[in-house]
Amino acid sequence: MQCKRQVSKRSVSGFVVGVAFLLPTALFAQTEPKFVFGKAEEVKTVEWKAQAKGGILLTTGNSQSQERDVSLSASRKEGNNKLALDGGLAYGRSNIRTPVFATPDPTMPMMPPTITGINRQEVTTTNNWVLKGRYDRFFTANNSGYASGQAAADKIAGKSFFGGGQAGYSRQVLKNEVHLLVAELGYDFSYERYVQQPMKTLDPVSIHSARLFVGDTLKLSTATGFTASFEALFNLNKEGKALNVNTGQPGVDPFKDTRLVGKAGITTTLVKSLSIAFMFTLRYDQNPAPLPIPSGSPAGAVFAADFLPFAEKTDTLTDVTLIYAFL
Repeated sequence: MQCKRQVSKRSVSGFVVGVAFLLPTALFAQTEPKFVFGKAEEVKTVEWKAQAKGGILLTTGNSQSQERDVSLSASRKEGNNKLALDGGLAYGRSNIRTPVFATPDPTMPMMPPTITGINRQEVTTTNNWVLKGRYDRFFTANNSGYASGQAAADKIAGKSFFGGGQAGYSRQVLKNEVHLLVAELGYDFSYERYVQQPMKTLDPVSIHSARLFVGDTLKLSTATGFTASFEALFNLNKEGKALNVNTGQPGVDPFKDTRLVGKAGITTTLVKSLSIAFMFTLRYDQNPAPLPIPSGSPAGAVFAADFLPFAEKTDTLTDVTLIYAFL
C-alpha cells in the first residue's frame, strides 16, 4: 500500500512511534504463531480472527515530516466457507525547504540566480487507502474456489481510484509439518481512474487479466515462521485508452501491462504474548499511471506540451511491527 520515505540523518530531533495491537480473537492468540494460507480442512465451529495495526512517524528540526498509517483485518470461517476483509490507510506530509531568489538584474544577464532566503513548503508524500474482501468455498481439503473485490486509491502514484474483482481456483499443493504451499489460477478485472491534470483529460482504463499466485509458509521453529508469495497479472486485452509509458500515446497491447507483487516476511515470538514481524513487499507495474502535478506546485502550473512524466514502475515497502496478543 505505501513506501516509507527515509528521513534526513541531519535531523535535529525526531521520534518514531509505532503502535500495533490485536483484538482478543487475534491471529497470534497462542504462543506459537500460525502461518496459514486459506483453510485446508473443514472447520466444525465458527472461527473468528481480527487484527489491527497503527503507526506514526514524526520528525522535527532540519527534517520535518508526519506520516500515519492504520490497517485492519478480519476473517470468519464456518464449515467450508471463509470470508476475509482487509483495509488500510496511509497519509504523510513533509515540510521541505524552498529557495527565495533575488529579482534578476536585466543589466547582468550572465549572473547566476541568487538565493536571498529560505522558506518552507508543505507537500504530500503519502496518500493511499485500500479495502479488500474475499470469499473462499472449499470443495475438498485441497481444492477451493475464490471470489474477491477491492477498492483503492494512490494519488501519489497518479491513481485517484482503482478497483475490481477476481475469481478462480485455489489448490493446496503441499502440506507437511514444515511447508504449506498454495497455488491459484484465475481471472482479474481492474478499473483505473487517474488524477486529472490541468488542460488534459485522462480517460479511465479497464484491464482484463490472467492471474497467477503462489504462496508458501515455512515453519522454521515452534516460535518462528517465514512466509513468501508471488502474484502476477497479465493483461489480455488491448488497453485503447491507456497512455503508453514508452510512447506517451494511447494504446497498450496485450501482455504489455504486466503487474507483479512479491512479498516475504518472518514472524517470531519474543515472549509469551509478544511477537515481532518483518515484511518486505515489492510491486512492479509495466505500464504505470501518468504522474499528477507535484504537490506544492504554483497554482495553475501545467506540464509542457512535450513533457509527460509517469510514476515509477517499481515500489517497495519494508515494515517492522510489534504484535501483542491479549489472550
